[in-house]
Amino acid sequence: MDAGSIPAASTKKCYYFNMKKTLIIFFSLLIITGCVSNQTVQTVQAGDFDMNCAQLNMELTNLGAKFEEVKSESGATGDNVALGFFFWPGIIVNEQQAKKNQDSINARLTHLTKLYSGKCLKD
Repeated sequence: MDAGSIPAASTKKCYYFNMKKTLIIFFSLLIITGCVSNQTVQTVQAGDFDMNCAQLNMELTNLGAKFEEVKSESGATGDNVALGFFFWPGIIVNEQQAKKNQDSINARLTHLTKLYSGKCLKD
């Protein structure tokens, strides 16, 4: 055996170590990217009471679209299925975050709807 050569057994161990390291990194990235993002909104924001009817209507429309987007992130999504396959507690965390997102948007929708009704639907 030459002084510079590596034994075959050592090369095989190194290969498996690199493969294991690569798989750990891959699944870690999968778990991180598969999580629901924090899209909570404040119920009352600065400037809410200064908005005119058109601005309130536009904000309500945008929030409705955002609510549907957030709603689509809960349940049996592809992300949750993949996450459950590799790290099942992640499903619970995803569902909790999705519910927080939906609740915060719903609270803001209720607040702005009351403002809109008070300003724009007066007889």
